[in-house]
Amino acid sequence: MTAITDLFVLPWALLALGLVPLLPRGRGRRWRMAALAALIVALAQPQRPAVEDRIAVLVDVSASVGGAARAAATPFLDQLGGEASIILFAGDATRVDALQAATPLALDAGRTDLGRALAVAAADGARRVLLLSDGVDAAGGPRATGIVSDAPGVPHATVPVDVVVVPRLPNARLEALWAPDRVAPGASAEVVAVVRLDRPARVTLRPDVDGEPQTAIEVELPAGRHAVPFRVVAPASGGPAAGALLRVGATLAVDFDQPVEDDSQTVDVAVTAPSPVLVVGDPAMADLLRVQGFDVEEGGPERVTAPFQPSALVLRGGVGSFTPGQLELLARYVDQGGGLLMTGGPEGFGLGGWYRTPVEAVLPVSSDVRTEVTVPQVAMVVVLDISQSMAVGNPSRLELAKQGVIDVIDLAYQDDLLGLVVFSDPAVTRWVFELRPATDSGKRAMLDATLALQPQGGTVLLPGYLLALDALRATDAAVKHVIVLSDGKLFDRQGPFAATGDIDWLGTATGARLDRITTSAVAIGADADTDALTALASGGGGRFYEALDVRTLPRLFVAEALTATRDLLRDEPVAPEGRRHPLSSFEGTAPPLSAYVATSLKPDGEALFTAVDGEPLLAVGRYGLGRSAAFTTDLGSWAGDFGRWDELPGLLGGLVRWLQARPAPYSASVTVRGSTLEVVVDAVEAGAYVNERPLVARFQGSETDLRQIAPGRYLGELPVRGSGGTVVVADGAEVDGRRIGDRRLRGRDLELGGLDGVAHRWHVEHCGSLSVSMW
Repeated sequence: MTAITDLFVLPWALLALGLVPLLPRGRGRRWRMAALAALIVALAQPQRPAVEDRIAVLVDVSASVGGAARAAATPFLDQLGGEASIILFAGDATRVDALQAATPLALDAGRTDLGRALAVAAADGARRVLLLSDGVDAAGGPRATGIVSDAPGVPHATVPVDVVVVPRLPNARLEALWAPDRVAPGASAEVVAVVRLDRPARVTLRPDVDGEPQTAIEVELPAGRHAVPFRVVAPASGGPAAGALLRVGATLAVDFDQPVEDDSQTVDVAVTAPSPVLVVGDPAMADLLRVQGFDVEEGGPERVTAPFQPSALVLRGGVGSFTPGQLELLARYVDQGGGLLMTGGPEGFGLGGWYRTPVEAVLPVSSDVRTEVTVPQVAMVVVLDISQSMAVGNPSRLELAKQGVIDVIDLAYQDDLLGLVVFSDPAVTRWVFELRPATDSGKRAMLDATLALQPQGGTVLLPGYLLALDALRATDAAVKHVIVLSDGKLFDRQGPFAATGDIDWLGTATGARLDRITTSAVAIGADADTDALTALASGGGGRFYEALDVRTLPRLFVAEALTATRDLLRDEPVAPEGRRHPLSSFEGTAPPLSAYVATSLKPDGEALFTAVDGEPLLAVGRYGLGRSAAFTTDLGSWAGDFGRWDELPGLLGGLVRWLQARPAPYSASVTVRGSTLEVVVDAVEAGAYVNERPLVARFQGSETDLRQIAPGRYLGELPVRGSGGTVVVADGAEVDGRRIGDRRLRGRDLELGGLDGVAHRWHVEHCGSLSVSMW
C-alpha cells in the first residue's frame, strides 16, 4: 500500500504544520496561516505517483478551515499536473476542474461530512486519496483510514487514504437560544444565548425580534461555554395575535477572524394569552391576585368540569361541596402538570374534611396532625342506622358507612376510646363493641365486628343514642363525642315501639352537652329525618352533614372525627417564621396573624413560613408533573397584620406564577452519591408521560442506558472521576442507522446548578440529546 512517504520527498517537513496555530494574532491572521501551511507543504516537495496510483485530492472548504486546505493542496497539485482529480467538500462533496473554482453553495460550508467526501472519491474511481482537512467530522462519517472502492476493474479493493491535517481556525459560535415556550401579549421574557469560544474575545450579541434589531450586548468573555441573557417583549397589540409565533434571533460577532456560518440562531416563542387563574371560594385572594396583575376568574365548585385547564387554581372551602368525580379531576389536573393552592378558613384542610381525599394526596401538607406532644384522651361513640333501607345502592349505604367507621378506627390514637352502637328496632339495638382503647389488638377486634354488620329492622334511634350517652358519662375522657348516622324517617313516635310523648331531640342533646358530650349528625339521602338530626347537632354543639351523595360517607366520617377529636384550629395570635427558599427571600419573624388551620408537613413538602411548633403556614411541593401549595390561614378574616404585610402580595403573586409554570418535555436532575452520579430524567409531552424511550446518559467518557423506573421517569448511574463535566442524555432511537430528532428543547431554569458562572440555573438543551452542565 502506498504511504504518504511516496507522495513527498521530505515528508518529515509536514511536522512543521503544527506550528501554524502559533502565529501571533492580528489582522489577516487566517491568510497568513494559510500561506505558511502552503509553504510547508511546498518544502515537503510533493511528487507525482505512478500512473496506476492515480490520486483523488479531497480539499476541505468548510468554514472551520477557511482557505487553509486549498493553500496546502496547491504545491501538491502543481507537482501532479492535471492527472489528479480534485474534490471539494464540506457538508457535501463535488468534483471540480480547478482548485480555485468557486465553492458551490450546495456544499454547505457550515458543516463537514468526511464520509460523504470519501464516498464521492470512491465512486469517482480513485485508487488513492489524499485528504486535506482539520479532521472535524460533524456528520459522523468514517474516519480517514481506508475505504472500499466499487470502481470498475477494482471490485471491492481497499483504497488507501493519506491525510494532511490542516489546522482549524479558532471559532466563536452561537450554539443555541433558550427561550420559554410561550409568552403573554405585552409580557417580557428572558432569552439565553449559549456562546462557545475557542479563545478569549470581546463578544457582541445582536438580538432581533421578528427581524427588528434590539439593543446589542457587548461583553468580554474567556474561552469556554457561556450564557448571555437578554430580554424580549411580546407586542401587546399591533403585533402577533394570541396564538401566533414570535421569532427571536441573535447574531454573534467577535474581535478575531473566524468562521461565521455558526454565528446565528433563531427560536420561536408562542404568543398566547394565558388561561386565567380560577379562584373558588376565596374573594380576598382573588382581589390580591388582581392587584398583582393576574387575569382572575371567580366561581364555585360547578366550575370544576372536564376539560379543566386553568393556568392555576386557588381553592377555599369544604370537601362536601365537591363530588368524588370532581375530587379525582382536581387530583388529575395537578398530576398532569397543573398548579393548585389551597387556602385556609373554617372549612379548610382537616376542618373541611379534606383528609385522605385525592386532593389532599397532591398537597404538601396533611390534615392528620400527629405530634409528639400529649393530646387529650378522646372517647367517641358512633350510633349507626342498620335498618333495611341502608341496604340500598351498590355499594350499599351500609357498606359505605362501615368504611367510614373503619377509617375512624384507623385514625384513632391508641389511648382513645371508641364504641359502636347500631340501631333499628329496639330489640335489635345493641353495642357492636363497647368503649375500649384503640390499641392494635383493639382495632383488629373493632374491624372484625364492623365488617360483620348486616341490615335489618326499622329506624328507632332514641334507645341507641341513650346507650351512647350513658357510656360516655361514665368515662373521664377529656373529649366525649357522638356521631349519629341515619338515612330515613325516625319511628321513635310511631308503631309498637313508639316512645310515650314527644321526643325533645334538641333538649336531649343539650342535656348531654352539659355533661361535656357533643353530638354531630349525618343525614343520608333525601328521605332522612333532617329535622330530628339537625336538632341533635344543634343541641349537641356539633355539626350537621347532609350526604346527598352516599359516596361521600367515608370522608364525612373521617372529617367529623378529625374535627371533633383534634385541635385543628389554632386561634391564638402567632407571628410566623419565614425560611429562606427559592420562592421567598424573607427570613425571620413576620407580622402576627390571628388564626390558622393546623396541618403537618409531608416529607417531600417545603415550608416557606411556619407557625406554632413548626406547623406549616405556607408550604409548597410537587406531585406528578404538577405543583401545589398550602396557605393555612384565611386572608379574609384570620390573617391580621400578616395579611396587611407589604411583603405578602408579592410573595403570593410569585407563588402563583410558580404554580402556573408547566413542565418541560424533558427535565433532568443529577445527584452525586459518593463516587457515583445519579441521573434522573422525567419525560412528558402534551400532558402524557413518555414511556419506553431508549435513553442513554454519558459523562466523562462513560456511558449507561437509563432504565425506566416509573411512568415517564428514567434512572441511571455513572462513575465520577473528576470535579466537572457535562452530562449528556441522548435519545438512542435510530432510523436507518442515524440518530433521530434534531428538535431543540428551549431553555429551562431548573434551579439546581449553574452555567459558566451564571448562578441558580441549570439549562437543558435537546438536539436529539439533552445536555446538563455539572459544576
